[in-house]
Order: sequence, then structure tokens, then C-alpha cells
Amino acid sequence: MADTGFFKGWLGPFKLIRRYTTRKPEPESGELGRVYEAHNVLTSNPALVLIPSESAPMEPQEEWRVRLRSQSAPPYVALEVEKAPASGRLSQLRGVLELLGTVVERLGNGEEARAHLTCLPMGPLESLKYRAGRAWRWTRASRKRTFAVCFLMYLSLRLVVHVVEMDVYGLNWDMTPRPVMQGVPVRPADARRAPALINKASVAQGPIAYPLPAKPFIDQAKAPCIPNEGEVEINGGCWVALEKRPPCFGSQAEYEGKCYLPVSARSRDKREPRSFHQ
Repeated sequence: MADTGFFKGWLGPFKLIRRYTTRKPEPESGELGRVYEAHNVLTSNPALVLIPSESAPMEPQEEWRVRLRSQSAPPYVALEVEKAPASGRLSQLRGVLELLGTVVERLGNGEEARAHLTCLPMGPLESLKYRAGRAWRWTRASRKRTFAVCFLMYLSLRLVVHVVEMDVYGLNWDMTPRPVMQGVPVRPADARRAPALINKASVAQGPIAYPLPAKPFIDQAKAPCIPNEGEVEINGGCWVALEKRPPCFGSQAEYEGKCYLPVSARSRDKREPRSFHQ
């Protein structure tokens, strides 16, 4: 009987809920228009609303507000007029009543329309309570979603604050305090890590060493050298003697039965000048 889709609209005090599918009209009667299940939002009474089509038998031209009443004992039918135009025509009233009669006829024995029109209307208090209950159910679900989002945001914020506190107060991830000197956090040397490494991948490992040159390389540190850091001066350049004995690797210099590596001149860039006594 009713369409699956919902029509969300208003006509005067009537809230249109959904459209009904009426029986096919007779060829001579024409199409009436669209029939909707509706509620009067002022009284909460169930209603039927017809939006006439261009081919409808008549179109209202006056504003009438009437109420129909029928009773079985004693039997009578009454037409009560609540509002009528000062120069109202009975032909207009008759045409409207006939139009509504045709609508009810074409609805036939539809169970959905019958159940809608025979339901007990809710008074103002009942209607307000019903709407408040629907709003409460919706807001309760919304509050649950909002609480979950806020809780996740709180956990994320606590995690960020925890990480910042660990960095500010000198804490490692294993919760080991860093030593503090004069209020400044100092990172201790990790016994598991070497202070300096030689990148073997960047050093050629040729089978033949080169002889120690007669003068320093362009990028080699020049004398004076720093003996207390393992440097020795040979031919004006600074070298570090290795434990390895010849044959030396191709990246090492061979001199008087030892293998040497030149000291980089860049190691002097940030070093303060110093003097030493031989």
C-alpha cells in the first residue's frame, strides 16, 4: 500500500510522513494526485493529505475548515464547520468532500491506511513525552560515542605528555635516570656502544698497501700531532699506528714494519690549538 521511501515535508500544520499508492483510477475519473500519510503537529491527530494533480476533477479555491462526525447509536452524520470564507460556495465544499471520498475509495481496504487513521491520537503531553523519549535515546547513543572519542583523545594526550616528561627530566625508555650536572641533563656514555667506528664498507680492502708518502696528503692533519691520542708525526703528517703488521691492507700505509692510517684534517676543525713538549 505504501511506498518504501519517506517524504519529508510540511503542508500547513501537517507533517507529511510517506506517500500511499492508490488503486488505478477509472479512465473517466482521471488521476487525483499524491496521497500522503500525515500527522497534525498541533493536535497529534492522524490525517490524510491529498496534493491534487493537474488532471484532478477539481482544485480547492476556497479555505474551508470542517469536521466530520458519525455515530452508530443513535445513528447520525454531522458536518461541523470550524472556519468558512465569508462568501463561501457550497459547490466548493461539495467538491472537496467528493474529492476526499474518492481518495478513501481508492485506498480500498489498505491495512496501513486503516491502522494509521484508527490509531489513538496523542494529546500534547503524550506527544511531548514521545518526542522527548526519542531525543533522549538519540542523545544517549551520541553521548556514548562522544565519551569514547574523548577518552581516546585523553589517552593520546597522556602519551605525548609522558614522552615530553621523559625527555625533559632526562629519563631513558628503560626508566634509568640520566646524571644531571649543574641542572643540565648529561647523556652518559653507553658501555654497549663504541665512541667511534671505522666504516669498513667505505674503505677499500685491497691486498697491497701503499708506501708512506714523503709529505702529508692534502686532507691529512699536519704537525704538530697529538701523542696522547695515539698520533705520531712522520714526514710532517700525523699518523695512527695499527696493531696489524705487514702485509697491510690497501687502505693503509706501510712504514718500518708497521701499518698506519692518516689522521683526517677535519678532526682539527673544532679543536682548540694546543702545544706539547717532546
